[in-house]
Amino acid sequence: MTDKSEIVVINERLYHLGIKKGDLADNVFIVGDPARAIRVSKEFDKIEREISNREFLTFTGTYKGIPVSVIGTGIGTDNVEIALVEAYIAHEFDLKDSTRKSDCPPMTFIRLGTSGGVHPDIAPETLAISSYALGLDNAGLYYDQSPDDEIVERIESKAKQILSDAALSPSRFKGKIIPYASKASSEITDALAKQAAKHNVKFEVGITVSSPGFYGPSSRYIEGLKNTFPDIKGSLSKLEIDGLRVINMEMESSLFFHLCSQMGYRAGTICTVISASTSSDDVVDYDAAIGGTINIGLKTLVDLNKID
Repeated sequence: MTDKSEIVVINERLYHLGIKKGDLADNVFIVGDPARAIRVSKEFDKIEREISNREFLTFTGTYKGIPVSVIGTGIGTDNVEIALVEAYIAHEFDLKDSTRKSDCPPMTFIRLGTSGGVHPDIAPETLAISSYALGLDNAGLYYDQSPDDEIVERIESKAKQILSDAALSPSRFKGKIIPYASKASSEITDALAKQAAKHNVKFEVGITVSSPGFYGPSSRYIEGLKNTFPDIKGSLSKLEIDGLRVINMEMESSLFFHLCSQMGYRAGTICTVISASTSSDDVVDYDAAIGGTINIGLKTLVDLNKID
């Protein structure tokens, strides 16, 4: 085992993002779809850097005079892990000798995403603002840390029981899926909700479930394939802690909050709900729906920088 950070740099650029030292701003929007990164960047006052490497697409510039970046990560917590860790390295490390600096200010990350609804009363085009995330993936388990608060522990305990009960019986995997929970930065959650309310946008604040896949892990039926859970969305929709309920399902926020908490960075997620709880194969106009999410995210960025 080595005490030296194992950082892969090729021609002064980090291996996956392809960024050099100084290529990222301290404020970063995270999006799954690289095309959404392009759309967000078009709102910038100016674009100073555009970096495309593998499936990752990064733009850095300013918005309302505020230095800002947007990273298109692709789908899933595994891609988010790579993007966040390399952003952290670019921000806090000397890439020549892999040493970490001690005087780096914390970064701010806001995820702008899409998601599926889990309750009939949360209609498509509602904005889902995450206060916590429940990870059905296992990426977060590789970064050990204490729970952020008692609610995280209660979400994990209740979700584990729900999943065990919901799995088909008999099933080889019954009781073997161990979920983890993570907490968004309250400051970001509150700022997103404040902007949504200010601009009369319908929104909900609650727990976001992060799934490791779009089909089986979300209980979508495909003939010829057998799901472990007949209705994971319906089962987890019953999870509620002190009035805080599951409001949507997507594929990134669990690891996103978990890692940013360990890094000491602010992180929050706002997602457009693009499908109803009873018809996950019927989605609203994606391009129109995501515009509201981007708009509230940008306004939140400005509000947070006024506070700072």
